[in-house]
Amino acid sequence: MPTPGWSPGRKVALVLALVAVAAAAVLGIVVVRAQVSAPEPTSAGRIDPLPSSSPSLPVGTGSAGADAGDAGPAAPAPLGPSRPTTISIPAIGVSTTVNPIGLAADGSLAVPQPGPHLNEAAWFTNSPSPGQPGPAIIEGHVDTDTGPSVFFRLGDIHPGDRVIVHRADGHVLTFHVDAVRDFLKATFPTRLVYGGRDLSEPSLRLITCSDFDASIHHHIGNEVVFAHLVHTADAS
Repeated sequence: MPTPGWSPGRKVALVLALVAVAAAAVLGIVVVRAQVSAPEPTSAGRIDPLPSSSPSLPVGTGSAGADAGDAGPAAPAPLGPSRPTTISIPAIGVSTTVNPIGLAADGSLAVPQPGPHLNEAAWFTNSPSPGQPGPAIIEGHVDTDTGPSVFFRLGDIHPGDRVIVHRADGHVLTFHVDAVRDFLKATFPTRLVYGGRDLSEPSLRLITCSDFDASIHHHIGNEVVFAHLVHTADAS
């Protein structure tokens, strides 16, 4: 299901709505019976917006650990809406279908449920399509009660790695990773992840669970990958 146009008014409305329901950023999991320790992120790279005490640097101007010329001389022009169909992350061996997902009944971000799509990625339909202005949100489980899931190795991603998204309209998008971060769910930075200072540039957020707490059999953290669009092509 494609999202509507990403107008300035809609940008503000979505950010405020997501701030109001911060729980929407908390990716739940199936209760784990056979927990396997997933790779931990290195907290490398730069995030936009940076803390207020730091100089302002827009996403897409390069990142720590990435080659300076990777992004090319100019960012690709934003695209219109079209749902993502697949996502691949060569550095960690991910290649999966992407399914649309919305909000749960309590207003939080829904998550893939037991069934044929449990171990596939999901695109949050209230966020932009990948390639539209603003951050597109794609989530996936780190593990389930049967073992590792689609984003189990998300912690092994590094700045400069590629994320490739195919869209229903035939466009193939390449994103470069800017940063990887681990946040406690209790203090999840909703505005940073779902918004950002500059909503005009196409960007991508990948979200999964982290920090498994054996005492409660749940993860208490979320791992987030921040990436920006560097190339678009036509699959045909």
